Amino acid sequence: MVSYTLPGMTEFPDLNLLFLSFYRDARDIFFDDIAIESVYGGFPGSPLCGGRNNLGEAVSLGDVEKCLARYRNLGVACNVTFTNQFATAGAIERDAYGRRILSLLDEQSPDGDLPNGVILYADAMDEYVRSAHSRLRRISSTTKQLLSVEATNREIDDFDRVVLNYNLTHDEQAVSSIDHSEKLEVMANEYCTLGCPYRAEHYRATSESQIKGVPCAFGCKHKPAPQAWGFLNGLIEGDVFLKNDQIRHYANDLGVGSFKIVGRGLSRYDVIDSYLYYLVKPEHWYEVRDYLIHRSYL
Repeated sequence: MVSYTLPGMTEFPDLNLLFLSFYRDARDIFFDDIAIESVYGGFPGSPLCGGRNNLGEAVSLGDVEKCLARYRNLGVACNVTFTNQFATAGAIERDAYGRRILSLLDEQSPDGDLPNGVILYADAMDEYVRSAHSRLRRISSTTKQLLSVEATNREIDDFDRVVLNYNLTHDEQAVSSIDHSEKLEVMANEYCTLGCPYRAEHYRATSESQIKGVPCAFGCKHKPAPQAWGFLNGLIEGDVFLKNDQIRHYANDLGVGSFKIVGRGLSRYDVIDSYLYYLVKPEHWYEVRDYLIHRSYL
């Protein structure tokens, strides 16, 4: 079985909830060996977010609760991206809104063995989650950019799940050397270029802008930016993308536990195409695409 987590928990919930309802009610048009286990993203208004900016007016806590409950009712877990690099103990203490989100995340976990989770970067954020919300699944963020098998194995010993550094995605020897590969999450369709020299700077700038509450001034320095190509218009041939046969090999032969579909901050059309490619049988692509486009008012 190939397990996936979807992007845009709050960025495009209308699309995700529609797609997940379709997955529940028309399961026969999806690949037989896939499962959608979770969604991920951040709520606007909390300075603890990272990876991508989640600026703007804070969502009411009532709406946070409704959002989490809708996913829970579809049997899908929610992973909140509290990956800000500057999430100190003081920043956490000042962010009552972010702490309440964690409490709701804890309370709204779906039934069964897959609780809601927190994607983490800063040690202070990890320590807070351990002490205050030990039921939540702790996920080590790819923004840490762990460069080696040894570092990844140390992280796996300490976390419930570890998102693999995208530079190791196609390094099968490295992946096969990682202990407890069932705790590994591999990004299926990372848009960045292999070995990007600006990635660390980009993540740091995003965290800094989020903690200050201002838009990130960092722009992609690759011209054109990789995502300009579109998912099925060239990106699928990207040097860090995984195609479906590679994903099956990693899942079935190397025991990789989960795969993450990248899409936060990208065009919904690209997100839809990624869902079609990884999750839906090809003979149903056009009907599902038309359904999603018309029903989610793109």
